Amino acid sequence: MELIGEVAAKDHERAVATIGAAFESDPMFEWMFPVPETRPNLARVFAAVPVRYGLRFGRLTGSGETRAVAIWIPPEQPFSILGMVRSGFLAMPFRIGFGSFRRFMSANDVMGRYHKKHVPEPHWYLFAVGVAPEVQGQGLGSALIREGLSLADAAGHPCYLETSNERNVPYYERFGFRVLGSAPLGKDGPPGWAMRRDAR
Repeated sequence: MELIGEVAAKDHERAVATIGAAFESDPMFEWMFPVPETRPNLARVFAAVPVRYGLRFGRLTGSGETRAVAIWIPPEQPFSILGMVRSGFLAMPFRIGFGSFRRFMSANDVMGRYHKKHVPEPHWYLFAVGVAPEVQGQGLGSALIREGLSLADAAGHPCYLETSNERNVPYYERFGFRVLGSAPLGKDGPPGWAMRRDAR
């Protein structure tokens, strides 16, 4: 297995492709982008913003020649709307469509309430972790998660994440995360789960 390292700017596009492909079949993405034929491209367009954010303001790590990617937001530089704007967020509704953008904002609002209420202290935020379909099941994503958790544990910080894929809930529980709550992400939207892990 390739060693984990921070993704360089030159590998930005490969990271975008990985996240986009990994989330094509995610329930939230299926809801956001209901037309199967256009979903792969829209998922990749959407993925560019969080990847860019992780590269500039967070911690973007990868392995397997960037076919597995994790985006961590560290406590010393908490997630911010300004950072999202500087990462291209304002262009998002024009690039993915206003309907899809409204669905995303609805989901963000729902999960944001859990985030703010249950993890008010400094923490590591696992913004996204994705593995390209052709290399899933090889432990690449798990290794990226463990590497981030080790940093949080060393500093005594909790971690937080969100998922809209119910199959991911027991997967994250194996790393010590626990469910804070679940709620529909919007009108006719899939449920989302907010999860927290205390430092070990």
